[in-house]
Amino acid sequence: MKLNKDFEFSLKVMVLIILIAFLAFDFVLQVYSPKKNLEGIPAIERINIYYAFFTTQSNYAVVLYLVVALLMRRIYNTKPAFGIEMAMTVYITVTMLVFWFGLLASPDELGAYYPANWVSTIVLHMFIPSIMIGYFMLSCGDNYYSIRKYSKFSLPLTCSYPIGYLIFVMIRGEIRFKYFSPEFFYKIYSTEADGAILESTKWFWDNQWTEGAGVINQSQYFTQQMWYPYWFLNIHQFELKFSVGSTMMPPVSKSIGPEWLVISIFILAILAITFLVVNLQFMYLNWNNGKFYRWHDIEGKIISKEEHDYRKKKAKLERYTAIKKAKMKLLHDKTNYKVFLKSIKSLDKKIRNEKRKEYIKTKILEEKLQRAQIKQQKVINKSHKDQIKRFILSLNYKDRPFVKENLREAERYKKLVNRGVLISKPKYVD
Repeated sequence: MKLNKDFEFSLKVMVLIILIAFLAFDFVLQVYSPKKNLEGIPAIERINIYYAFFTTQSNYAVVLYLVVALLMRRIYNTKPAFGIEMAMTVYITVTMLVFWFGLLASPDELGAYYPANWVSTIVLHMFIPSIMIGYFMLSCGDNYYSIRKYSKFSLPLTCSYPIGYLIFVMIRGEIRFKYFSPEFFYKIYSTEADGAILESTKWFWDNQWTEGAGVINQSQYFTQQMWYPYWFLNIHQFELKFSVGSTMMPPVSKSIGPEWLVISIFILAILAITFLVVNLQFMYLNWNNGKFYRWHDIEGKIISKEEHDYRKKKAKLERYTAIKKAKMKLLHDKTNYKVFLKSIKSLDKKIRNEKRKEYIKTKILEEKLQRAQIKQQKVINKSHKDQIKRFILSLNYKDRPFVKENLREAERYKKLVNRGVLISKPKYVD
């Protein structure tokens, strides 16, 4: 059922108001009721950490994008560029996947949530990402985007923000590591052997990190999030632990193993996130192009609902036919083998074994011939491509891009026709 445009607009506005109100609530939550591992630091430091999270930045960006997209659709009947929509969807998807599959392994996060923090986490890492992903899947498909062109221009631009974020967060982490160092940690939490608070420590808590500055619980030590927002970015991996009554600084030790292991985890995490960022773009791009051709003909014109349904039924029938052919071939081979065994049943055992070996050799030879045909076809295709390359090299330098583009489009049209996307719009004619 198609919604009335005014009602649809009002519904979207209500959803956006809820999202904006939630972001405001989440900000207040960070100031007055943070997670347990952030209660022992001033409010300004909590806000600093809060806005250093990729989660926070991507959620703010998504809500801002949805507001702009809604206004552009309402006022100009258009929407932001596809590259921006793709980038927002990729970033928020990375936020969702990395959190639920990696960040809960952080020792700083486990057991640090109050019920309100869990609500905030679920909204930021599941609800808002689901809205953006759903919005992209529903709104995309208006235009076809070449994977080759996207890889040359849009892909590096989309990857630039995560790269910039990594540089920013590592520089920030190093600066904060020097300022809020293990020595600083020891100094502000240290006590004398008799339990009396040191004068310098007392002065610090009375004048710097006070309740007026937003410190909620002085007995809650700050964690490694003071340096890096995510545990796998912390290349120092110091254990911020303090033994009560100790008069000496605790040893500087790695929390998960030797230095090579810490660096390896850092590199693997970066590679995994890079893999996600790149492959999510191609996944969403394929979804966009697939949706485009489900609702357009090869010339880019929108097809009718009836033709779209017909095309779906035809594709379903082709899949069913292909599966049925494969099953029939398998059944045919089994039947032939059984008939063969029955035909040699009356023969001597030695002769039967020889016949069976000959039969198997024949089948192996047939498979080899099929593979040889495939290989020969690949050689022919390669030779054809080499001819095209030589032809392109023989052209004028200015004409080459034009010819290349036309050849790629011709190849794309050929593939689409093979898949059943029609050049014209006949009335249900195969």
